[in-house]
Amino acid sequence: MAEQDRVRRMAPEPASSVAGRSDLRPVMMAVIALILVGWAVKALSPVLMPLVAAILIALAVMPLRDWVAARVPRWLGWMGLVAAMGAVLLVLAFFVGVLVLAAQQIVSEIPVEPGQVVEMIQGSENGEEGGSDIVQGAQAGASGEIGASQSGDEAGGGSGEGPEAGSGGEGGAGPLLSGSTRETVRSLGQRALGAAGGVAAAILNSAFAVLGGLVLVVFLTLLILGESGDWKRKVGAAMPWPDDWRLNESADVIAQKMRAYLLIQAGLGLVSAVLYAVWLGFWGIGLLLVWPLLIFVLNFIPTIGSLVGGTLPVAYTLLTRDPGTAVAVGLGILAIENVMGNLVGPRIQGQNVALSPLVVLVALAFWGWAWGIAGALLAVPVTVALVVLGAHVPVLRPWALLLSNKTGWAGLDEATRPEGQAAPHP
Repeated sequence: MAEQDRVRRMAPEPASSVAGRSDLRPVMMAVIALILVGWAVKALSPVLMPLVAAILIALAVMPLRDWVAARVPRWLGWMGLVAAMGAVLLVLAFFVGVLVLAAQQIVSEIPVEPGQVVEMIQGSENGEEGGSDIVQGAQAGASGEIGASQSGDEAGGGSGEGPEAGSGGEGGAGPLLSGSTRETVRSLGQRALGAAGGVAAAILNSAFAVLGGLVLVVFLTLLILGESGDWKRKVGAAMPWPDDWRLNESADVIAQKMRAYLLIQAGLGLVSAVLYAVWLGFWGIGLLLVWPLLIFVLNFIPTIGSLVGGTLPVAYTLLTRDPGTAVAVGLGILAIENVMGNLVGPRIQGQNVALSPLVVLVALAFWGWAWGIAGALLAVPVTVALVVLGAHVPVLRPWALLLSNKTGWAGLDEATRPEGQAAPHP
C-alpha cells in the first residue's frame, strides 16, 4: 500500500489540472492589480482628486473658451480663457451659495437654540455626558405643552423654563409615560443629539479642507485650459499614429459626454425641483425655496444625492408638523424619485453614459470610499472616462465592455465614438 502511494505521488499530474491552475493565474494577477490600484487611488487622493476634477471641468468648458476666442481678434484670445473660468466660478459660487443658504435656513427653522447645539457638539467631542441638560430642557418644553393642552393657563411657564421646569413637568407627563419609558426616551434623545453633534463637528472640521480643495481645482483648471493646445501638439509629436489619434479622440469623446452628462443632470434636477416645489407647497411645508434648490444641487450625486435630498424635507416636516403629514410628504417624494430615478433618468441618460445601473452603484461606492464626497460627485464622469479610454486601447477593450451597458463590440464602439463619426475604431 505504501509503495502504491509513493508511485501515485511521483506520477505526473494530469494536463487538465495544470491547465486549470495556469488559467487562474491571470485572474489572480488581475485581482491583485485591482487591489493595488484601488489602494494607490485612495492613498494619492490629495493629488489625484483635484487633478481629475480639474481635467473634467476643463474638458467641459473648452468649447466656451474656443467659441469666445474665435470671435475676438487674435491678440484678445485670452478673453476665451477668462470667459471659461468665469463660467466655472459662477457655477461653483451657485453650488456653494445654495448649500450655505440651505444650511442657514434649516438651522434657523429647527426648534433648537444655537447655544444648545454648540454645547452638544463640544460635549460629543470631549466624550462627556453633554446634552443631558438639553434633553431635560426639551422634555420640559414638551411637558409644558402637554400641560397647556390640559389646562390652558400653564402654557407659557412650561416651555420657557430651564431644567427646573423639567421636574415639575414630569408630573404632568406621568400619566402618559412611565418612569422606564421616560428614561428610554431620554437615552434615545441623548444618543440622537450626540450623533447629530458628531456629524455637525465633522462637517465643520472638513469645511476648510473642502474650500482649499476647490481653490486648488480652480487653479489647476486655469492651467489646463491655458496649456491644452500645447499638450495636444506634444502628444501628436511624442506618440506614433494611431496612439496619438486614440488619445485625442478619447479626450474629445470624454468632453462631449461630460458636457451632455452635466446638461442632462441639470435638466433632470430642474424637473425634480419643480415637482418638489409643487408637492411641498401643496402641503404648506416651510422653506419652500430651499428644498427645490437643494434637490437640484444634490441631483448631481447619483442615488445618494436623491436619497439625502428626499430625506431632509421629510425630517423637517416631522420636526415641525405631525407624523401623518410627514408620511404623506414622504410618500409623494418617494413617488417623484421613483419616476425620475427609475424611469425618466435611465432612459435619457443611459445612452450618454453607457453604464449599467450596477456599475454606477459600484462606482459610487468605490469613488466615495476613495475620495469622499468629491468622489461621489465625480463617480459617474470618471467611470465614463475610463470606459471611453478603455474602448480606444486594444488591451483594455474587454474591461471597457464589462463596465458598459453594451453586450457587443459594435455597441461599445457606437457609444464611445465622437458625434457624427461613423467609422469604426482602427
